[in-house]
Amino acid sequence: MTRSVFDRRFLLTALAIGAVSSMPACIAGADAPTLPVDELAEPQNISLPEGFPETINFPAGSRIVSASGGQPPEYASRSYQVDGQVSDTVDSVVAFFTAMIEKNGYEILEVEKGNATLIRFDTIGLDDASIMVMDMFGDGTTSFSISMIMDPEPE
Repeated sequence: MTRSVFDRRFLLTALAIGAVSSMPACIAGADAPTLPVDELAEPQNISLPEGFPETINFPAGSRIVSASGGQPPEYASRSYQVDGQVSDTVDSVVAFFTAMIEKNGYEILEVEKGNATLIRFDTIGLDDASIMVMDMFGDGTTSFSISMIMDPEPE
């Protein structure tokens, strides 16, 4: 292979790699809409699902980011999933939830620590319940996720 052919192939390869690697950034930048100022404000308040136990409380300053599930008590089973965030440490939020659970008559079955802390708890009327607490963003915001499956109501 002559030097000029090699130089031409090298140049074309470099141009192709440069074009392909910069293309997604150009496309993404062109398609990304800018949000109006009013859409950058805090999201709306999210309501807890119907029938969510009133004995489950949240740390002061919590913001509920999603809530789903729940059916009226006459349904055979009910489940709840509530996700929130609070500006506090994971240890403080775990301490809050464990104290709140015990104070409100629930039994702590297990506390598992790892990348997240999982608190499993139980009481009459619950089939399965847990609270997962984690620092998802590394910015001092602690996220928590409450999952509850209720036992069917007695007939």
